[in-house]
Amino acid sequence: MKKTEEVAKPLENSTQDAIDTLLNVVPEDKKDVATRALSIICQEYYEGPVPHPKIIREYEAVLPGSADRILKMAEKQQEHRIVLETKNIDNHLKINRRGQIFGFVVFILGIILSLIFALLDMKTFAGIFATGTVVVIIALFINGKIQIKKDLHEKSVKKQ
Repeated sequence: MKKTEEVAKPLENSTQDAIDTLLNVVPEDKKDVATRALSIICQEYYEGPVPHPKIIREYEAVLPGSADRILKMAEKQQEHRIVLETKNIDNHLKINRRGQIFGFVVFILGIILSLIFALLDMKTFAGIFATGTVVVIIALFINGKIQIKKDLHEKSVKKQ
């Protein structure tokens, strides 16, 4: 019972303390095997925009003030990313707006042209232009929806 308590306490402190405590509990003839087993099992994984806190501590020990510089660098990079994403979204919206305006102008011109042909008693041309205009607008609308779904799918795949 006491050995279990000795092993459990260091797990809260640090990995190295836990390993040392475990090795103290293991009989001498089994320490070599236990050390190899622990070195295989014990692995630390860290992911993030800044280095692991232990690494930052080591930087700070070598060069005082470096931890603050590292954190400021990460903050600046994050701000830069946000600015770029905001500009990218704004540009994308402007391009979409411009495309919608251009599409609307073409649509109106197609309808006006078909009305002119109808007034000039050229009903075949009027029908062709009216139908063509409507078909092109519907095709562009459908293509836009497909593109939006494709973009959303690509973004969701990238996140995974």
